[in-house]
Amino acid sequence: MQFGWPSPLLVAGFFATSPLFGADGPIAWSAWSASPVAIDRTTLSPLEQEALARCGGSDAGLAATALVVLAGKLRGSQIPEFDDLARAQRAAGEPHPWARAWVASGVGVGSAETMAKLDSWLGPSREGPARRCGVASGAEKSGGRVLVVVAIDALADLAPLPTRVRPGEWVTVEARMRVPANGGEVIVQGPDGPPRSAPASFDGAVLRARFAPDRAGEFQVQVMADVEGGPRPVLEATVFAGMEPAWPSESSPAPGEEASAGAVPDDNLLGRMVREARESRSLPPLRRDPQLDAVARGHAARMARAGQLAHDVGDGDPFDRLREAGLEARHAGENVAHAATIALAHRALWKSPSHRANLLRRQFDRLGVGVVRDGRGEAWVVELFAGDR
Repeated sequence: MQFGWPSPLLVAGFFATSPLFGADGPIAWSAWSASPVAIDRTTLSPLEQEALARCGGSDAGLAATALVVLAGKLRGSQIPEFDDLARAQRAAGEPHPWARAWVASGVGVGSAETMAKLDSWLGPSREGPARRCGVASGAEKSGGRVLVVVAIDALADLAPLPTRVRPGEWVTVEARMRVPANGGEVIVQGPDGPPRSAPASFDGAVLRARFAPDRAGEFQVQVMADVEGGPRPVLEATVFAGMEPAWPSESSPAPGEEASAGAVPDDNLLGRMVREARESRSLPPLRRDPQLDAVARGHAARMARAGQLAHDVGDGDPFDRLREAGLEARHAGENVAHAATIALAHRALWKSPSHRANLLRRQFDRLGVGVVRDGRGEAWVVELFAGDR
């Protein structure tokens, strides 16, 4: 059973070009990824303290990420791609997926109206996950102020994981769950080849796994947990083996992302991207199955109505939905995403080790896709895979 979803890509704000820059110049990678890491709230300005009080918890890695976003905004950089924001988090040693950024600027940033908008953006605190934020503020040349808030929900916490290791050195991943979980796994994506699952154990509260990078390069580590609503990423980190951390020259598109050119229906566009992503790894294409399309489309519509990204939003998990439709498959998997565009959804799925594993799994031979736009025009995406190999 292989399910998974990526972080939602509803990021507002600004970002510096790579390499990433903070207030004092290019930022350096943290020696560790870990959470939570406390901050000294007494060092915050009154505006920052007020914003953080509305959020709840705090984390030093998120504060460092907010500083990077602030530096970009003050230089007039463009709105960031979601992977740029995640890269800043990983550099700061902050391991939670699904970060979102909020930016306010002008002469009335500290007003009650601005704080009300922040409250609306944050939304109500959900029971269970602990929301954490990082905040940063600065002065514009025009005399106005800029306030940046970066927020996540912490469903798990990560014991210190080194950023730099030697090839062949054993690395221990230890994740402590903050919400009920039935199990989980740790997936590692190396510099090439398909993602792989690391041997892991779970005692009901802590998931532990070990892996050894088999070559020099960059390794993405993703912790998946089987929580309410289905398996989902709860922690992510980057480990560099035998090399110093490096910044990409620019945000790299996913294989197949260029297929976004041209006017085609959303589901056909997504299907084309999946086909080209598999072709980039010399894998045979998946056959589009109209029955799987219908199941995928139904789940995408249900997520859009609920405003919730999950494998089960009251309609069962993918296997339940396949059985309900009278379909059988020896192997099944599902990717779900929520993004402003199909291309961004595809990129998020490709850059997530667990979702890339579904996209490249050799046991699959059939594909169903469903894309539903909500009232804001944002895409709720489902890729449903099946196979009998």
